[in-house]
Amino acid sequence: MATLAEIREGLANTIREYIEPTGIDLYCYPYVKGSVNLPCVLVMPGGGGRDNKAGDFVMTMARGTEIWSFQLLVLCARTDEDSGQQQLDKLIDKSGEFSIRQAIWNTPKLGRAAEDVDAEVTGVSEYHGQYDMVRVPHVGAALQVKVHSF
Repeated sequence: MATLAEIREGLANTIREYIEPTGIDLYCYPYVKGSVNLPCVLVMPGGGGRDNKAGDFVMTMARGTEIWSFQLLVLCARTDEDSGQQQLDKLIDKSGEFSIRQAIWNTPKLGRAAEDVDAEVTGVSEYHGQYDMVRVPHVGAALQVKVHSF
């Protein structure tokens, strides 16, 4: 069974490897940072919402399956209100060469040889025209991801 750290690294690497050939420098951070280069994706455990539950461990006997919930916080520069949102839209769109959703759809095992995980993007929340990070405004959205680990 994959560890939480391995799943976080797998998500970041899967996205990076899919988008890297396009020539866009998308910075993929498996951990939440205090300052970042843009555009970026930060892997944050927790499903968002009221309970913000990160993990469900009561799936099968003998701890055979876990379900992890993540928010992939996608941030783009807000130097121009339209261009930042246009770039963000391409990154969270259903498909295409910049699509984070397509990257995970194509590689749900997150590049793991053990094939002990299955990832899926389940939704998007918190699409904002302004996220403030270290007092710098960005545009951003949180992609919701579920990862079954068995």
